[in-house]
Amino acid sequence: MKKQIKDLEICELDFLVAKAEELHPFIRNNKCFIKNEGYYDTYYSPTTNPSQAWPIIERDRISTIYIDYYTKWMAESEKHSGFGETSLESAMRAYVASKFGDEVDIDNLINK
Repeated sequence: MKKQIKDLEICELDFLVAKAEELHPFIRNNKCFIKNEGYYDTYYSPTTNPSQAWPIIERDRISTIYIDYYTKWMAESEKHSGFGETSLESAMRAYVASKFGDEVDIDNLINK
């Protein structure tokens, strides 16, 4: 099923960020995890965890701004933008769009 980046659920967005970062993501109970070498998997949510998001934001020079009349955040990378309820969400939408385009076949990506 194809989805616009702007319409992705948070767990799908986190999954695609992990996929773009070449981690080994999977979704369980509507949350994204990455596989580790050890026993425990790691909860991965750059849309809510600044320590996971900021390295991506700084490396890719993604800027964010609060748009008052939309009551949303907007982020811009070199050629893509994203909107979200938080600055991290908007930045991750811009990042995913820069890696996969404005529309993704989410089922195909998740099941790979």
